[in-house]
Amino acid sequence: MKPVLMIICCCSFSHCSSFSPECKLFSGEKVAQNTWEKWGPWKPNISLVPFQNEARTLRQYWNWISSNGVGTVGPRRLEVGEGNQEGTILGQTQRTFVTPPSFNNQVEITINKYDGKAETSVVICTHEANGNMQNETSYTFPNENTARTKKFTVNNAKGKIIIVAMRNKSVGNKFEYRVKAD
Repeated sequence: MKPVLMIICCCSFSHCSSFSPECKLFSGEKVAQNTWEKWGPWKPNISLVPFQNEARTLRQYWNWISSNGVGTVGPRRLEVGEGNQEGTILGQTQRTFVTPPSFNNQVEITINKYDGKAETSVVICTHEANGNMQNETSYTFPNENTARTKKFTVNNAKGKIIIVAMRNKSVGNKFEYRVKAD
């Protein structure tokens, strides 16, 4: 009986690695679903210009309200090729960034920890229009007061929304960062 139980547990855990529960823990999934509902099916041969124009209008309005900063409730946007987003994650809180659907097959996410010493976990996921969510990679910045830069490459990103989620695991330490997507 025990070997059968072990096989069932192993199969269950191997399934978890292909669909990561970590992706579900962060609020980026709802934003990704809403994006797909708004844009409809992915069409790789459409022009990027209409998306950029609408995103620019939304961005101007959004910046007027919250500047994508501390006042922002929920996930923040991360535009590919638009430079750094900066912030601070205080003790045992999280920060999530969501990109629009990617027109690039490969996207590089760079996270630069420039101050603070909190141990902070990073999970990068992709979300497809059909609802499939995949954990692409994860990393933990150690509890140290040293600047550190980590680059992540997301392959096969075309037509997918990328979610970058960071969670401060420390009670009293902060994590100051810059994040960008190229």
